[in-house]
Amino acid sequence: MKDVKGLSLSFTYVGCFLGAGFVSGQELWQFFGAFGNLGYLGFIVSAALFVFFGILLIRITQMSGIEEMDLVLVPWDIPWLRKITGLIEALFLLGIVIIMTAGVGAMLKQLLDIPAWIGDGAFAIAVALIAIFGVSGMVNAFSALVPLLVIATLLFAVGSFYKFGMSDVFALTDINTNPLMPNWFIASLTYVAYNMLGAIGIITPVGKHVKGKAAVFGGITLAGGMLIGVAGSVITSLAVYQPATEAEMPMVALASNLSPILGGCYGVLLLLSMFCNALASLVGLISYFEHKKPELILKRKLVLVISGAVMWVGSLAGFGDLIGIVFPIFGYISIFYLGCLIVHYVQCCHKSREMP
Repeated sequence: MKDVKGLSLSFTYVGCFLGAGFVSGQELWQFFGAFGNLGYLGFIVSAALFVFFGILLIRITQMSGIEEMDLVLVPWDIPWLRKITGLIEALFLLGIVIIMTAGVGAMLKQLLDIPAWIGDGAFAIAVALIAIFGVSGMVNAFSALVPLLVIATLLFAVGSFYKFGMSDVFALTDINTNPLMPNWFIASLTYVAYNMLGAIGIITPVGKHVKGKAAVFGGITLAGGMLIGVAGSVITSLAVYQPATEAEMPMVALASNLSPILGGCYGVLLLLSMFCNALASLVGLISYFEHKKPELILKRKLVLVISGAVMWVGSLAGFGDLIGIVFPIFGYISIFYLGCLIVHYVQCCHKSREMP
């Protein structure tokens, strides 16, 4: 695989987060919009932490040469903790893939009245097929699709402001009822934690292909700016038309209110974002398994067939419920690993100074 430049790294990092929950508005509204105007501050804090931990993650892989997510997260030689960490990371990546698959079923049901189990199954097959190409296929897919997703989301925000005005952008009220997220700061912290848990599994195999500090700092910082732009567009759009937040796919409902054609266009946009996130998570999961069991490299097709079946079965649980339960729980677990990431970075810096 060729070296990953700063711009490609930026698109890949953004692609880790632009999944069904993010672009649909469901995830952003639950973690930020539901906390009123403080939700805007919450996402800015989250974006800054994404940049901070993203830089740390890539620099750790550059300095240490480590490609396995459990070794990145646990800087101490504690076998049982690394095994538990690897299992948690693998389960979370699988959870993301399942949630993205459920999101496709919910979207197709909402837009076209196609039974969710049919949409889920078709999507699982498509993701598994592209995942055969591994890390290089993932980076190439993100470089092509992420710029489109960012620009299109901004344009939809402009359309919603044109129709509904902007007077309600900062008129949000605190309506949060989720006991797992008692306030905006806890919501922001858990949001960063579980997203980084997923990103670590996705970005670790990419890190060794990024050369130089400039590509890391420039690429990740640009990614943070793009995340703020997309999230700001989604939250403000829903703020000016809050009835859409009652739908399982809020932004699809908003776009459909603007125009049935635009609703379909946003559905395609959302499908692309879910594909990116599911693909990244599945590639990260398979890469981890192949590092632990090299013999699986020769059985990748079989592994992907099994993964696709698990994606489909798990997705039948439903989209909104999965986001509201799975993400916060893993968020609390992941806070510990953010601390471990900082410790590992300090260790790598110390070792690099000791080298002759």
